[in-house]
Amino acid sequence: MVTICIDNIKILGLLGVFILSGCHYAQASMPSTRASKPAMIVTANTLSESKVSGADYINDGVDHPSVPAPDTKKPVTFQQAASYILTHSDKLLAAQAGWKASHLQAEALEHLRWPVVNLGGMAGRYHISRDVSTDALRERLQEYGNDLSQLAQQFPELAPILSSLQRAGSAGIAEAPSEINVSRYDNFSHANITAALPLYTGGRIKAIEEYAGSRVDVNGSEIATTEEELLSSLVRRYFQVQLAKHIVDVRKAALKAVKGHDHAAQRMLDIGSISKVERLQAKAVLSDARFQMEKAEDDLRLAQSVLNAFLHTRQLTVSTDLFVSDNQLPSLATFQEKALALHPTLAKIAARVRQAEAMKELSAANRKPSIAAFANHQIGENRDWVVGINAQWTLHSSINRGKMVQAAQARLDQIDALRRQARQDILLLVEKNWRAVSNARKRYHSLAREESLARQVLKLDRAGLKEGLNTVIEVNDAHAKLVKSRTQRFNASYEYVVALADLFASTGNIHAFFDYIPTSAIQNNQAEQ
Repeated sequence: MVTICIDNIKILGLLGVFILSGCHYAQASMPSTRASKPAMIVTANTLSESKVSGADYINDGVDHPSVPAPDTKKPVTFQQAASYILTHSDKLLAAQAGWKASHLQAEALEHLRWPVVNLGGMAGRYHISRDVSTDALRERLQEYGNDLSQLAQQFPELAPILSSLQRAGSAGIAEAPSEINVSRYDNFSHANITAALPLYTGGRIKAIEEYAGSRVDVNGSEIATTEEELLSSLVRRYFQVQLAKHIVDVRKAALKAVKGHDHAAQRMLDIGSISKVERLQAKAVLSDARFQMEKAEDDLRLAQSVLNAFLHTRQLTVSTDLFVSDNQLPSLATFQEKALALHPTLAKIAARVRQAEAMKELSAANRKPSIAAFANHQIGENRDWVVGINAQWTLHSSINRGKMVQAAQARLDQIDALRRQARQDILLLVEKNWRAVSNARKRYHSLAREESLARQVLKLDRAGLKEGLNTVIEVNDAHAKLVKSRTQRFNASYEYVVALADLFASTGNIHAFFDYIPTSAIQNNQAEQ
């Protein structure tokens, strides 16, 4: 598994600054605001089927029928268990919620090129109080008095009237206060509509949309990865129970057969056909058979508990048996080709590349100007309005914009190196799993031949025991070899199933595993011991 760790820059909170930077004008308030559940079982008839992306499993807002919990009273197939875990896993639900959040955010940013329109207004009451000095008025009245004196000298016939006016003015000057307090109370209201439309952002909008879209793809690949992890774990836990059940059956049959051998040994001891040493050896074999039986039952209980805990159930009965398919797999090159096209790790890396490219474009856009149209219309009696174009070009910034572009390019180089390493690792993993499937099948059939020979040897030894040609020890040894062959054969079938699931998981198409489960899973025959 290749993990790509890239800082998730909090870009969405800065969208207004990036896009509408500088779109303000004097005395205008213009805030720069902006921008299926998992399929129960998704299978592919052949390996050439296209992969269903993790995003296709997301809850699209439509109510889908939920998969009920497995009925512990009835046997549960592997497909039923898979359907349940894919709809009830908290880990998968968390991944789906993350995809939905990023998808909604991307949808919210679809109209960044549209205008931003705001309706603003305010209303209130005000009080103004000022102390106004009368010095200027007193000086002006004094000047008027002097002017009246000069007029009285020039026009004697008007002297009485002018003298009266001069005396009145002097009295007013004497009585006037040095300051006058002025107060005003009133209500006010104001409303306006403002709008801003980005005309040229230097590529900021495109970069932001690309970043948001690629983040959706990243979360979609997380869903696919989570599904593969869940199904791979389920394969191991589910078929481990079947393996343990078969081993218990083998050990039960072995214990029954050894008891028969022990009874025969006692009878032969009674008639003097064998020695006490041989009798004790037969008892030791019986004791070991009981121990192996108890151990197998403990292993079954443990495997059952692990599966129950994984599916959050109690005492689940599994019904899909272990199997080994005789059908030849497609070529290794076919699997590797599909892995390069479908593996969620590579899809995640591709999305990370798009994110890094978007950040590089955004860093480069900081060197370019931004142009926006704006408008402001007053609502009310005045109906004043203003429209225009605002341009802003940062000539010098406290942030080294060249270094930011270089940093974005370095991040692209880092991701490209991780992509090459991931491709190599995935190809090797596919080859390893492909060969593991082939080897498990060969081993299974080899053990089948070995088991057949062991049965024949046991049959002959039992016949020889009746004729006195073989001893109980020889019969027990032959039986032990048969038990070993049968146990190993069941283990080989389990290894085949796990290897097959791992192979499809390594190609990014683990759902194709369901197509390889026979309609009636191969039953490993339990012959008489």
